[in-house]
Amino acid sequence: MKKPTLAPFYMLMFTEVMAANMVHPVTPSFLTALGMPDQMFGVAFAAMSLTNFWLCPFWGRVGDLYSRVKTMSLTIVLYAVGQFLFLRSTTAWQILLARLFSGAFSGGTTVCLMAYGADAVGEEHCGRQMAICAAMTSAGTAAGYLVGGVLGDISVETAFLWQIALLVLSALGMLLFLKDGACYHRSSGGLLASLDPLCPFRRQSVFSSSAAVVFLLSVFLACFASTAYDNAFNYYLKAQFHFPPSYNGCIYAAVGIVGLAFNMTAGLELQRRTNCLTPLIVLFFVAFLTLVASLFTHSAVAYVCVNMLFYLCNSTYLPLQQALAMRQCRAEHGTVSGIFSSIRAMGMVTGSLSAGFLYARAPLLPMGVCAVLFLLTALCTWVNLRKL
Repeated sequence: MKKPTLAPFYMLMFTEVMAANMVHPVTPSFLTALGMPDQMFGVAFAAMSLTNFWLCPFWGRVGDLYSRVKTMSLTIVLYAVGQFLFLRSTTAWQILLARLFSGAFSGGTTVCLMAYGADAVGEEHCGRQMAICAAMTSAGTAAGYLVGGVLGDISVETAFLWQIALLVLSALGMLLFLKDGACYHRSSGGLLASLDPLCPFRRQSVFSSSAAVVFLLSVFLACFASTAYDNAFNYYLKAQFHFPPSYNGCIYAAVGIVGLAFNMTAGLELQRRTNCLTPLIVLFFVAFLTLVASLFTHSAVAYVCVNMLFYLCNSTYLPLQQALAMRQCRAEHGTVSGIFSSIRAMGMVTGSLSAGFLYARAPLLPMGVCAVLFLLTALCTWVNLRKL
């Protein structure tokens, strides 16, 4: 099969990630306007993450068996439907059902984007490709927060409608301009077993060794901490400093630009010249220190500056973990990325739920808990390094 040009993939990936993040800066305003309790922002995100965790291995397997491109396009359109349902929700139960629906398909997009990037270049350049994909994710996330925040100042509904339109356009673009990667080969076998999210962990696989289990634990802990803090940070800026949605967007945009530059330069060098574990230990420990510092920072400017350093670490560790995951297997990238994304989704469920209830207890409590979690993640990564 002819190797496809990757420029359309990067452009469409950027567009999809940007659209997927456009509603995040307006979600606190949306829930506050509906009169929802403080913990609802965490519970709603946890609902989406729950179905994400359940179906990530399923969508990875669908991509392995049928088509990466068609699977991505289908899940993006259905995720857009879920976002429309979220927009029209007015009660807690409607919000939770809409989030469950969206989560069932958002994971499929993430899994197939990661697997498509690996399929396009093969094992030799997989690490570099993961760094580029992470850079596109950082740039798309930053753009999404910025554009969504600016649109949110107009109205929350405007941000939602633009998101839905861009999601549909990106799905159509993938169908029209992308082909499955040069290294993609359809797998054989069953599909129904992948509906059990624990199935890949019960059978012998590339993730069955003790080192792999510790690695997956570090993936879970890092995502738990990142998600909990991300949810609390969004709400903290709105509730404590009374920032409008555009301010949230500008903060994330600035962090995203710095993260993009770092991932495309130093991040690529780290993947090429190191085992990825040593820089991960440093990143997790720096994240721990910045979160501890944020507990003692009370002015808005200082708080935002400290957290920008944290988010730089936060945007850098993921491509290194992705590269380590993909190095575990030379085939069935969809299955591997499905397991990896499922573990991350577990972290999203626990992190978002914890954030909501911890924040309701005390606004700074999520920051302290996340600091401890990042310290534990650094220790798990150090254990992995010792096992080499």
